This record gives sequence, C-alpha cells and structure tokens, in this order.
Amino acid sequence: MLKASTQTILLSVLKLEEEKPKENYFGDDTEVIRGKKWNWKTFKTTGDYPVSPNLLDWVIGQERALDECYLGLEEWVHKLKYLQKEKWYEAWKDQDKEKPTTTKQVPPGPYLLLLGDPGTGKSLIGRALAAHLTELYKKHKIQLHDVVCWPNDVTPSEPKISCHPPGEAKKIIFKQKLKEAKKLFLVRIGMKFVTYLLIVIAAIFLFAGFFYLWQQKVRWDSNEIIITGEALQASYKGDFFKYILDSFVTIGVTTFLPAGTLLMFLILVNIIGRFGMISGAKGIGGAKASNVPKLIVDNSKKVAPFVDATGHGSAQLFGSIAWDPLQTGGLGTPEHQRVSAGDVHRAHMGILFIDEVKNLNSSGAVTLLTVLEDGQLPITLRSRWDQGATAAMAVATEPVPCMCFLVGAGNFDSISQIHPALMDRIYGYGKVVRMNNDMPNNLENRHKYVQFIAQEAKRFHLDPFSRGACMEILDEGRRRSNKRDALTTKFRPLIAIVKTAATLAMNEGSQVVEGKHVKEAIDKHCKTIQKQILEHYVSERGQLLEINPEGVRLGQIYGLAIITDPYSNEATGNVLTVKGFLEKRNERSGTPLKGYYKVTGTAKSGKERIIADSVDKVRSVILQKYGMDIAQDYFTHIDFAQAYGVDGPSAGVTMAILLCSLIEGKPIKQDVAVTGEINVGVGGVIQVTAVGGLHEKIKAAEMWGFKKVIIPAKNYKHSIDTRDYDIEVVPGETLEDYLKECLVHNELEHLYPNKFRHTKS
Repeated sequence: MLKASTQTILLSVLKLEEEKPKENYFGDDTEVIRGKKWNWKTFKTTGDYPVSPNLLDWVIGQERALDECYLGLEEWVHKLKYLQKEKWYEAWKDQDKEKPTTTKQVPPGPYLLLLGDPGTGKSLIGRALAAHLTELYKKHKIQLHDVVCWPNDVTPSEPKISCHPPGEAKKIIFKQKLKEAKKLFLVRIGMKFVTYLLIVIAAIFLFAGFFYLWQQKVRWDSNEIIITGEALQASYKGDFFKYILDSFVTIGVTTFLPAGTLLMFLILVNIIGRFGMISGAKGIGGAKASNVPKLIVDNSKKVAPFVDATGHGSAQLFGSIAWDPLQTGGLGTPEHQRVSAGDVHRAHMGILFIDEVKNLNSSGAVTLLTVLEDGQLPITLRSRWDQGATAAMAVATEPVPCMCFLVGAGNFDSISQIHPALMDRIYGYGKVVRMNNDMPNNLENRHKYVQFIAQEAKRFHLDPFSRGACMEILDEGRRRSNKRDALTTKFRPLIAIVKTAATLAMNEGSQVVEGKHVKEAIDKHCKTIQKQILEHYVSERGQLLEINPEGVRLGQIYGLAIITDPYSNEATGNVLTVKGFLEKRNERSGTPLKGYYKVTGTAKSGKERIIADSVDKVRSVILQKYGMDIAQDYFTHIDFAQAYGVDGPSAGVTMAILLCSLIEGKPIKQDVAVTGEINVGVGGVIQVTAVGGLHEKIKAAEMWGFKKVIIPAKNYKHSIDTRDYDIEVVPGETLEDYLKECLVHNELEHLYPNKFRHTKS
C-alpha cells in the first residue's frame, strides 16, 4: 500500500510537469525551411510559413510508412530500368507485330498495403508517390507510353494494340484522321459530281419533255392533217385535253419518267448520306463510326499516372467493350472504337490506388492477380451481362500493357477480408505497412502541426492562424490521441476544425484565426453525427436522472462510464448513480436467511459481460480487506440506479468504495466522481488499474458540476493534462488512495469539506 507521502510526491511531480509554461511550446530555435528563416519563438501567424509543393512533405507522422514507400519505389524503378534495357516494349511498337501471350513476361512486385484508421494519410501517400515517381522517371530516363487501339481487317473482333512514346500517339491519330478526312473529301467530291451530273441529266429530260409538249400545242393550233387524211382537231372532235393527254403518255415515258427516277434516286442518296452523318456522331470515349485508331491511354503530359480505383467495378477496373449502339455512336461503329481502357491500363507504369481493397469481389481479386503477375491484360466485355449471346460481346483486344504499382489501403480488419491469394502476393512481393494513429508530442512534431495548419490554410485559401490558434489545435490533437505525450495523426477531423475556425473568423471580419475561433469550432460545430446523437441521448436522459453532486451520503456514490456508438466507436461520458445496501445476517430477526450478493442495473446478456468479472473481484477485494464475505455473511445489494445495462471494468472501484463506506459507516462525498478497474490484492495492496474513455468521463463529471474526479494513476500519467479541465483531477493508485479522497473521515471534514480539500492539494 502506498504511503501518503508517496502519493503526494507523485501528484506533485505530475502537477509540475503540467504547469510548464506554454510560451516555449514551439521552442526558441530559428530554422531555415525551404530557404526561408522561420523563428519558432516569435512567429505570430502561419501566414508566411513556407509550404512545400512536394506532397510527400505534407505527410506527417508516418515516417516508417514513407520509408517503406521509398524502398518500394526504388525497387520499382530498378525493375523498369531492367525492362527498358531489355526493350520489353518492342513487341508493342507496331500494331501488326505479334504480342507476347505467355505469362510471367514481367517480374511481379513491388506492392504496398497501407493499413490504418481513416484520416491517417493513406490517400495522400498514394498521390504523393505518383509525384515522386515522375521525378524518378526523369532522373533515370524511364519513358512512359501511350496506347492506341487499331482495327483488325482480318479478324475485326480482335482489335490490335500498339504503344508509343508519350505524345506520339496523338500525332499518329491526327495523321490517321487527316488520311481519313482526305478519303472522305474525295468521296464527297465524287458524290457531289455525280449528284450534279444526275441533276443536269434530269433537267435535260425535263426540258425535252416540256419541249415535246410545246410542239404538240403548235400542231394543235396549226390543225395539221394527220396520216388518216383528217384534220387533227376534227379527229379529237375539238377536245384539246384528250389530245394533250395522249401525247403526254407517249412523251412522259421517254422524258419525264427518267427525270423523275433520277430525282428520286438523288433524294434517297441524300437521306442515306444524312443518316450516315448521324451514325458518325460521337459516342463512348468520343468514338465515331470510322476506321481511325482510338487513343485509349494518354500519357502526353509525361507525368506518372495516379489512378484512384476505389470502389470501381470490373468494367472500370479492367476495361470493357461497349456493345450498346446508343453508347458507341451508331450501328456501324467498328470494334476498335468500342474499346475502353480500365484503371489498370491507365495506371500503366504509375500508381494504382485502391482504398478499402477488402471490398474487391473474388473475380475482381483474381483478375487483379493476373494483372500483377503478367503486367498485361486484354480488354474484353466485363459486366453483369457478360454471359450474353450477341456477337457484339465477343470482342477482345490483343494484350494491353498494365504494369502498375499497386498501393492498397484499408483498416486493420482488412487483413482477414482480403482475398487470400491476393494477400499472399502482397506478402510475397510487397510490404504491409501499419499507419500510425499518433506520434510523440515533442518539439519536432509540434512544428509539424504548424506545418499542417499552414498547408491546409493554403490548400483551402484560408486566413492565417495565430500562434494561439495553433496551440489550441495542438491541444485538440493531444486530446484525440488519448495520451499525454502524443499527438494524433488522424488529420482529417482536424481539417474540419481548421476550415470551420477560419470561417468563424471570416464571419467576424477578423484577418487572423484566433484561439477562440478554434475553441468554438471544437465545442459547437465539429462533432460527428454519432457524437451528436450520443450527447442528445445523454442530455435527454439527464433530465430524468437523480444526480445531485452536493453534500455527503452513506450508501450512495457516483461512478463514471462511457456510452459508445457500436458503428463508429464514438463515445461520450455518462454519470452513474450507484446505491448500496449491506446488513449482517444475524441482525435480521425471524427465520434465519441465507446471505446474498446482488448487483442490479448491469448488462444481462452478451458474450462480453465484462462487469461480471468486476462484480466477482469486488467480493474478493472486500474479503481481503475486511475478512468478511458479503455474499455469505451479509445481505448485500448494489444497484446502478437508472443505468440500464452497465458493462465494463470501470465500475469495479465504484462498487468497492460503496461497500467500504457501508462497512466502515463513513459517508461518501457526493461532489466526487470515480472510475477505475479494481483488482484482487497482492501483498496487502489492492490496486486500481487504468480504464478507457477518460477524457469523455471527466468532461461528463465537469458538466454535471462535480468538484473532483478520481482516476487511475496510470491514466493520469499517460493520458491526462489537467489544463484541459475546470474540475480537479486526482490520481489514485490503490483502493486506499480512492477511499482517502471519497470518504468523510472525521466530523470537521464533513463540516468544512472545501478547507480540507485545499489542505490536501
């Protein structure tokens, strides 16, 4: 058992550590950052902080992950240098050359799998690697490639593939389009010539027809004698219309009929021509119904590709063949124009990033294995309709290069959910890296927090943050790490705080974001929905709870607990009213009863009834301390009043203190709340060990108006900075430490609790 002096010394040392001034929070050094002097002692805002243009410099707190990434990139570049020396691309330079179909043309690896909680920088690392890879390619003269899909005149359902230096493919496409345009121009000129010629011929026939009709009118007017020797008008009895109709039938067969036929033919050709233009409209990927080759992978910018394939299906990931005429640009769209490259092809010689890689289905994982092993994959139809019977679905290209550096990401549960074969390849040819959730709270990392704030302010075009605002964000990062000497590396939630605080400052008309803006953002605006729901639940229940942190009472104590959202693990603190009853068996008159030990208000079912262990340990602790069995010799009842299913180890010390109070007959101070896990005593010492959720528990006690909270000494030393709270936080290492702070030991302490509290502190 710790002596009083030992506890006092421990408490004094911890308080001295906490009371170190914050003026030197960032040190006194002057540092040269990217060619600019930066004085950490005197800087007022982040406005002039030199932010790096290199995304890899933006990654904070993940040094080991970056080291593994650098090693992986060096291995990747070494592999590409060897392949370039072997001129692997020769088979793809000419579309008419035969492509390699055997497997294992390219040695597999390396790959990276980043595992960690959301917001730790996995996506940022993926994007930063692509930028760094571009620099390595320039340094080692490694060339990217464009990929072009060509028509296959022999087997149209097997389009040909060719690879070219970056930018060359566009020139090839332009030349082919120009060639196609020349052909189309000649065809159009020929069609126009034929059209005009037919129009002229039709006009001649029409002219001849009308000329012959005029001649018949002249004959009628002259009333010439016809072959029968009779006058023309007399022959038709003066009916001119009958005469002209007979003449029109004869003349029309040789003049008007050919002219009309030619005109109808021209109209039909014109309609077909217009329909052909409609069918050549742009379709999927800009495709047209032409024989011009299609550019399916464009690296003309000469930047290492970064393709985020998170959540993509097979068609997006591995490419597909469009077969719906409404998508492709027309019924006559050739096969090669219906080819669309997948993510693995567009990421050729670049970064293929797949977050939540565990969500890949079995077929997708197996196909990805082919990509990683072979470095090439034909493009064919991939969709839920890929078992269709139409010939449009039977198109498959030649093998398309897809050597990509896989960067997978996920939470720690991904290890057991990723396809076993894929996981085996990653273990064999790559590396699995754990992302840090926190980093040491030292001077260097506090400087990096300022860097982080400056980066986000620049990225979102925000006003600069003051020194005080930076310190507030640092304190929040420390609190979120749940450690006194650490800072969280889950920066995404902190980004929301940075943006919100900047908006609050802007609304006030302030040119600099101050600490008060950060505090308001944290306390009011940047809570997750789960946190809001939990706090609302506690607030609503709080109106019905019987909690009064005043005075002293025998048989009642307040414990601290947390309520956790099962899906997000968000937690909020809660205060438990715990009441107790203890009576010796022989004090009850009448028929002798067997003793009992009941605890109500706890969890009744579930695999993890942790509190059941605490209930048992409390019985043993009381037996060790007082030599009495509360289950056999006493009627013992502990009730977590209005608690509705309490579980967890932190209720152990609460129950133990309550029973000690009843046994010794000493009231409990009601303005003190406690938490901690009780343990069976060894060597006469009953130890209280650390529990979780301390920050939320202390905040709950503070909100309810308690004056003091007792927590395990390990938690105090490891997790708590008392400057975060307005309530007095006291460490306790043993049950005796807790009893000393909770029980009223004499009449004077009962009458003047504030005076005695001041004396002890």
